[in-house]
Amino acid sequence: MNAILKERIGERVSALRISWRRASLEAGLEAGFIQDIITGCSQHPSEDAVASLATVLKCSSAYLTGQSDDLASAAGAHGATAVPSDEAQRPDAVMALRIVDELLAAGHIEAARVAVRRALKAIAVE
Repeated sequence: MNAILKERIGERVSALRISWRRASLEAGLEAGFIQDIITGCSQHPSEDAVASLATVLKCSSAYLTGQSDDLASAAGAHGATAVPSDEAQRPDAVMALRIVDELLAAGHIEAARVAVRRALKAIAVE
């Protein structure tokens, strides 16, 4: 799992153009969380930590761990609510709501607050 986890974290961070530190902090984790995984200092991160990181990296934890090749494979598995048909019109807002929903369901209140602030900033810019 670690080789796949390292590869996919790197892939998602690059795709989103964010730093390891930023992704770790936005997930509510320690600043060096991703660095520890990439360098091998952290061999077995908790499922909760991987789930929080997956939310920030806009993918599922199953994708990060190699259990699935589908980026969003866990959206339905985590009990995400149905999204109205205007999803195609506002994909960023819908994704932000899904992220907040998953963070709240997992008990990551502070990370959810960060996600809400980011979404509000993005909406204000549009």
